[in-house]
Amino acid sequence: MVAKSWCLVVAVLTGICGVEAVPIEVGSGRNAAGLYVEWKDGFSVGFVLRFEEDWIGGMDLIGRIAAETPLIYSTLPYAEGEFVNGFSYMDHSNEGYGGGEDWWHHWIREPGEDWTWGLGASDRVAADGAWDGWVYGRADIPEPAAIALLTVGLAFIRRRSSMPGAC
Repeated sequence: MVAKSWCLVVAVLTGICGVEAVPIEVGSGRNAAGLYVEWKDGFSVGFVLRFEEDWIGGMDLIGRIAAETPLIYSTLPYAEGEFVNGFSYMDHSNEGYGGGEDWWHHWIREPGEDWTWGLGASDRVAADGAWDGWVYGRADIPEPAAIALLTVGLAFIRRRSSMPGAC
């Protein structure tokens, strides 16, 4: 019954806000980390990667999600690793530096904390409950309303994995 109540909450929030409240879930394991991508046209999508390790690197987070979904990403090498240069998903795509704020801004969010500026996927270590956000075309933190819904979705996914009879 509790799982079905969560389904109703997620469905209602999705209808009211026009955002996909439940992230696209891929992988398997006891831990989960999220990836939020927002393009310049305003489209955004959230993913949750389930993994067994205690932590996962930022490039692994992106790569594993891309391997199981239509998400495509590109990188450029630099001295310390790889620089995320572009993301495409369905009909949405931004790549490279287009001047001003037109580049991929990286944000990270640890469980129970606010968003902070990220140093890039090559330097990222994400543990259970962490989020990485990539925003193109503006330096603001990832859209708060969308992230709130995705966080509800992540909580739902984590709870569902431990409950029988989930939706």
